Amino acid sequence: MSNFVNGALPYYAATALSAFFFVMLIVTGSMFARQKNSTTKPNEYLSDRLVFYPCGYTKKLKVNALITFTGFLVILPTAIAYGIGWALLDDKAWIPAAVTFAVFFFILIIIARKPFRHKESCLVIDLQKVTVRYTDDELEDKVFYVANYDHFRGATKYVAPCLVFNGYEGEEELSLHFLRLNDAAAAGQMIEFIKRNGRMPVVQQVSSKQEAQQRIAEQHKSDAAAFARAQQELTDDGPRYKAYLEGVLSKIPEDRKERFALLVKQDQKLQAIKECREFTGEGLKIAKDLIERYFE
Repeated sequence: MSNFVNGALPYYAATALSAFFFVMLIVTGSMFARQKNSTTKPNEYLSDRLVFYPCGYTKKLKVNALITFTGFLVILPTAIAYGIGWALLDDKAWIPAAVTFAVFFFILIIIARKPFRHKESCLVIDLQKVTVRYTDDELEDKVFYVANYDHFRGATKYVAPCLVFNGYEGEEELSLHFLRLNDAAAAGQMIEFIKRNGRMPVVQQVSSKQEAQQRIAEQHKSDAAAFARAQQELTDDGPRYKAYLEGVLSKIPEDRKERFALLVKQDQKLQAIKECREFTGEGLKIAKDLIERYFE
């Protein structure tokens, strides 16, 4: 019996546990691959704010990942302790193994609480500020000002994407690790647009069968119609339209102006209009009028 407890039993137990956690690793990886491109809620593109919700990692995925990670965290030190105990204590090798298992299982319980301690956050962008909002009262919202926005830094192998702001003590980074990569990049582009143009961008909202997304799509349609009417009124008012064009023109840096003029000179007017539209964020008519009035 003693030989079984100190020999075959640990071997069979370690083999079974290793196989179990290997399967859990595969299951967790497949769940992560499916969920990393989803969000907890549909993003909201409204006339006064933009709301980006975090990656849609479900509680089930978090539990599976936790079991897999902490399982290896417990099993590996226990196996090492058992091997050392077998070399030094012979048939009492189970004692250091049991102590090690108890210690790391306690650590497992402490770690297990952390992923569920704070509720999910979201990124809210309006004309003045960028806010990371928490639903947990223990955490204060993080606030950065659009006027201080500098640039977007994409993800690397070891660093999550982030927004870079100019603070009192140099650069300040707002990590966007909780967002999908494409949402993080879109947030940077939209903040840049707001800072440059002083208004919210009109974002195309893709509708779906879900009621929440349908409401967002309807709101976007209303906002787009109002924006189109405002643009038409602007273009119908000659003096005001001219002043608006000159205001947009004043925000274009000299190197861009030289680029537009060069394209027009090379008979690439359409390309100049396209680049002008992309840079200014204006509609086709305004970009076309800018090129034709000031660069031909």
